[in-house]
Amino acid sequence: MAVPRTGVPTQLAVGLGLIALSAVLALGAYRFPPEMGFVILPAYVYPYVVAGFLAVVGAVLSYQALTGGFRELDSGNGVIAGGKAGAAWVTGGLVGVAVLINLIGFVLAAGLLFACSARGFGSRHPLRDLAIGIALTLPIYWLFNAGLGVSLPPLVNTWI
Repeated sequence: MAVPRTGVPTQLAVGLGLIALSAVLALGAYRFPPEMGFVILPAYVYPYVVAGFLAVVGAVLSYQALTGGFRELDSGNGVIAGGKAGAAWVTGGLVGVAVLINLIGFVLAAGLLFACSARGFGSRHPLRDLAIGIALTLPIYWLFNAGLGVSLPPLVNTWI
């Protein structure tokens, strides 16, 4: 006979916190004046997209917390295996972006951040992760430059 799963209050707080954060973002986007637009898209589009994404993630996490807890966590002592090494990889990627973004360009620096973050979460395929990171970063670069008119560091620096 299966043991009924119980909710985990601290994990539920994480999910509800993300939902609350999404509501704050949506309220902020709603308060943007309608004439505040950029090149193609109005200023409130991106905050609404992020708010919607956070609301969906918060709802999924809340559901999981209410039905027994987050599914991918170690059920032992609550410590995620490889947590310190993973945090070091993600932190190293963030520092690397800060140091390298003006040297190698936005796309390569963000691709490197993606590869370091993937390694921090357990991936063992650095070249594939770098390629995925670059593929994800290119549309973001073009959306910010063309869609919002925000000047980002160069796509790739000219010396490369």
